Amino acid sequence: MTGASDLPEQTQRLLTDPEALRVHIQRVLAVRLPRTRPLPAGARKAAVLLPLVQSPGGAALLLTQRTETVEQHKGQISFPGGGLEDGESPLDGALRETREEIGISPADVEVLGELDDEETVVSGFLVTPIVGLVPYPSRLRLSPEEVRAVLQVPLSVLLDPQNVRTEVWERQGERSLMYFYAAGREVIWGATARIIARFLNVVFGTSLRTTGGAP
Repeated sequence: MTGASDLPEQTQRLLTDPEALRVHIQRVLAVRLPRTRPLPAGARKAAVLLPLVQSPGGAALLLTQRTETVEQHKGQISFPGGGLEDGESPLDGALRETREEIGISPADVEVLGELDDEETVVSGFLVTPIVGLVPYPSRLRLSPEEVRAVLQVPLSVLLDPQNVRTEVWERQGERSLMYFYAAGREVIWGATARIIARFLNVVFGTSLRTTGGAP
């Protein structure tokens, strides 16, 4: 059984030192060029916010559980975000959707940087993930139409190899790797899990697995 104490010493320090983690994330995202993708035919641009909080229990991400009445991704765990409006930048879209879905004001988000674009094949979105630090505790106001609950998932849980597994799925002749993160009773998968895997790789140097099974 592994846990926070089994993580590399540098990772443990970052998880327990809020200022060091903030500076580290800002630095690593500033020195890399996010990988952008051309918009696939029929797809729509979208953006999500990875809201990072520094709780007494350590650094954590806030994720939402969708309601069963939303048009797409019913009941799934996701980051706050959605499709961009005409002329809207990914940053503005992520902040707007975060305010609409969970009530965090854009003025309360310290933007730390941007991750690689991620495609959601089934729902047809090309998603730009934005990483931002939000106050703890935050006074959340959930959209009853879109958000059933908010989960606070410690980074130490996501970094624990015991809590992640992968499967290779095939769709229309193409193989893709699916990540599954266990967070208590919930399972995070799909594009959200792939974004988490990329975030952990960029920030903490964790390995990204491949469809061949090798890191």
